[in-house]
Amino acid sequence: MKNKNLKNMINKKNISINELSRITHLNDSHLGKIINGKTKNPGIDYLLAIAEALELTTDEFAELCGYSKKD
Repeated sequence: MKNKNLKNMINKKNISINELSRITHLNDSHLGKIINGKTKNPGIDYLLAIAEALELTTDEFAELCGYSKKD
């Protein structure tokens, strides 16, 4: 997962980790680990919650994280 792109998108949307945690109902500590690449397999539910909070489609989010439809 390309965390730099995810961090940039979060910054672009002007959302703090605490705000993202509130929106997604995810623990801010765990969310921070996902965003900073400290969690190897965060789980699809977590990723979908982040994508929804950032108002991205699953395809947009996957591309942001470095995956393409070919993967």
